[in-house]
Order: sequence, then C-alpha cells, then structure tokens
Amino acid sequence: MATEMPIEQDYDRFIDPMSDEQALDEGLAVDIPEDEAELEELPDGSVRVTMESGKGPMEDKDFYQNLAEVIDPMELDSLAMRYLELLAKDKTSREERDKQYEEGLKRTGMGKDAPGGANFMGASKVVHPAMAEACVDFASRAIKEMFPPDGPVRTKILGKVEQEKTERAERKRDWMNWQLTEQIEEFRDEQEQLLTQLPLGGSQYLKLWYDEKKKRPCAEFLPIDKVLIPFSATNFYTAQRAAEIHDITAWEFKQRIASGLYRDISLIRASMEPEESKAEKANNKIEGRKAEENIDGTRRVFHIYTYLELEDDRESGGESAPYVLMIDELESEVVGLYRNWEEGD
Repeated sequence: MATEMPIEQDYDRFIDPMSDEQALDEGLAVDIPEDEAELEELPDGSVRVTMESGKGPMEDKDFYQNLAEVIDPMELDSLAMRYLELLAKDKTSREERDKQYEEGLKRTGMGKDAPGGANFMGASKVVHPAMAEACVDFASRAIKEMFPPDGPVRTKILGKVEQEKTERAERKRDWMNWQLTEQIEEFRDEQEQLLTQLPLGGSQYLKLWYDEKKKRPCAEFLPIDKVLIPFSATNFYTAQRAAEIHDITAWEFKQRIASGLYRDISLIRASMEPEESKAEKANNKIEGRKAEENIDGTRRVFHIYTYLELEDDRESGGESAPYVLMIDELESEVVGLYRNWEEGD
C-alpha cells in the first residue's frame, strides 16, 4: 500500500513552466558534471544517467569498520574480562532498585503474588487495584500530551523569524511527524509500554536507531533492568560507561554476524536461558510467560558505551575516546568494537 509522504507540491518555484510545443522545438539542456555521472545510451535513443551517490558514513569502511577484526586479540580478551567484571559490580550495586521494581510489579496484583495478607489455610487475599489503576491513568494522560494525533514534533525558531526559516521549520516538522506516526510503526506502542512501566521503575529508556534491513529508523522500549550504569553515575548521559543487555536467539546472533555487526567467533550453543532480573521474572508472571528449555539458543550480549584508550586505533592515537564495545557473555569474547563518534569530530 502506498504511503503518503509530506512533500511540498510546489514544483514551479525554481523553473519557469515551459509549454509542450516549446519543449519539443527547443529541447531541454541539462549540465551534468562528467565525473559525477555515468551516461548509457539505450536502444531507443534515450540516455540513462546514473549519478554518483554522495559518500555516506556507512560507505567509509575504514572509519566505521568493526575494530574487533583488527585489534590485537590479547587486548580484546583483556577488555572482555575487565568489563564483564565491571558489569557484574554495576549489577550488584543496583540490586536494591531491582527488588523495589519487582515489589511494585507484584503489588499491582496482576501476577497473583502480591506481598502481605493473611497466611493460613483457607485465608483469602484481597489486592486493591489502586496501583495498577494509577499506572494506567498516568500512561493514558501522558500519551495524550506526548503523542497527539498529528504527531509530537513542534517547531521553535531561534533568532529573527523569517519566511524562509518558517517554511524550513514546517517541512522538518511535517517530515519528522510522518516518521513517528507512519514510518516507525512501533513507536507509539513502545512509548505506551514505557509510560505504563515508568511509575513502577522510576526511569525507563526508549532506544532509537537506524535499521539497515528495514531501511528506516526503529524504536524499542528498554526497561531499566536491561540497562546497567555504575553506582557513582547520576544519570545515563554522564555515566562513564553504560551497558545495554541484549538477549538474542542463536538465529539472530548469526544474522548479526552475517550483516557484519559482530565478528565471526566459534560458538558454544547456549543450553540455559540468560539469568533474569527479579523485575523481569515478576513481569513475565504477569504476562503469563515461563522460561522453559532454551530451544532457541538465547544468549546474552552486552553493548557497552564507554571510553577507551586504544593504542592500535590510529584515529584516537591512544587517547581516551568514546567507543561501543560488544561482549558475548557466554564466550567472554569481544564480538564488536566501534568508534562512537562521527568522522571529522
């Protein structure tokens, strides 16, 4: 089904209209730089013009390559062991928050295991729905404000307001609203799920990224128990390191290897499901899910946003710089290492 995109239909702003007869008599002349186009004459006399695409970030293979393929394996092993140890400490330092999140989920009563109440043979337990109602009410009110029917993007022009600035701002607003309401199909659903969990967890995360397979931006709700930050960090953005927990199937892991995101390593098939947090167990009970045998080979990979000093990286010259470090927990191996800045920064 065709999707309507907000493109301004004002075609004659830069080219004066030309009648069909005038076009046939005079023809149209278009100047094309020879070094930027490839001309191919077709059998019917027409010409196919292939323009050279601009150099995008994904085309610079040297700068955006997986550094785990070229860094010394001994250094990679050292990084993996050091950061797995750090992440274990980060997880331990936030255990109390995980328990509080779990208790909040249980007190909604939806998992039939709310704490408290009488504990003797024949006793009944009554759970007041106040907490569940408060979460639903908060989410319904918040989504109306944050995601109106026309889209959440609004414009604000800094400096002198001019017609050109206003038109540019309106085009950007329409484009971004189309992306969030139409192109990113899952955006509203993921945001609603986040807002429902926000009163219980205190903080939640919504991750946005560009998916090369789908050729569009994507959104995903990340519960707070799926993000690890150090005890000393006050928030995600000022943390020295922050790790996302990815529990992916063996099939998805192989797909990431095939796409080049992860380097190819010898794998031991995961026989047990990755360890769940207390909050995740409580949430699974509410949803009626129960972990059985790990038939899909689900394994855990950490995506760590951190600062490293890599002597082998010519771009940083051994100085502290931001990187994305990806570690497979089961193998204790680095599967990905990428520069976390744009070329020229």
